[in-house]
Amino acid sequence: MRKVGIIIDNYHLNYKVTDFLEYLRSIAEVNLYIEESYLLKSSEVDFDEDIFFVKAKGTLILGIIKLIEGQTSVPVINSYKAICLAVNRFLNSTYLRKAGIPVPDFSLNPEGSLPPFNDFIIKNIVDQRNYKFHPIISQQNSHFKVADKRALDEVDGTDINYKYLYYQKFIKSEWEYKIYGIGENVYFYKQLPILLNPNKLESRQEIKEIPELKEYCYKAMEVMDLKVTSLDFLKLSDNQFFLTDINCTPNFNYMKDGHKIVADFLLEQAKK
Repeated sequence: MRKVGIIIDNYHLNYKVTDFLEYLRSIAEVNLYIEESYLLKSSEVDFDEDIFFVKAKGTLILGIIKLIEGQTSVPVINSYKAICLAVNRFLNSTYLRKAGIPVPDFSLNPEGSLPPFNDFIIKNIVDQRNYKFHPIISQQNSHFKVADKRALDEVDGTDINYKYLYYQKFIKSEWEYKIYGIGENVYFYKQLPILLNPNKLESRQEIKEIPELKEYCYKAMEVMDLKVTSLDFLKLSDNQFFLTDINCTPNFNYMKDGHKIVADFLLEQAKK
């Protein structure tokens, strides 16, 4: 029986992977590496798993991934490079645009300096923590401005991390297109944008394949070294798509049979 190591934090363990772990344990031996409780002694490092799957993105998690990749030949999904790029909005926006994938205009501005576009959304620069999107919306002179409260707290709050803000040009779209990439398979959904309806599942529906988005998904996964991901696209009235977010720890519970699809993919990769 194959051995699968799951590198995870308590949040994802308690709320996101129940069905996944139950199914995976029926087809493989599973070892958990939990960020908040795992004690790693260098003298006892002896990873004998066939594959690792990462369902978290904290700094300590990244350290364990780097250790595994540097000291063993065991494949890690997703890799250190993939997670580092995915969690840094400015870096992944730059990489994706260079690869020819349409992303909204963006800028990294010092606090107090506005971006070179009038309608925008302010997002946190490094997206490592687990939190719910808390939008602060304002409209001035017909211009639409949205700020994620946590992004503002990182600059002006008690736990200051940055002196910069990441601005992304606001894309007005009737639907948000949620695309999941699991290995070579791509799954397509759409839902009302979260600013219109915070309840994602209420309006979510499976849709037919969109070849343009499938191509963008493959290219993004290649550029970012991602094997498991979800991507958010918005579409302008002229039918032009823009990739607004890319996730290295997607919630596959939102997919039909998502837990089984991901577990089967891991076992397939472990056998290679």
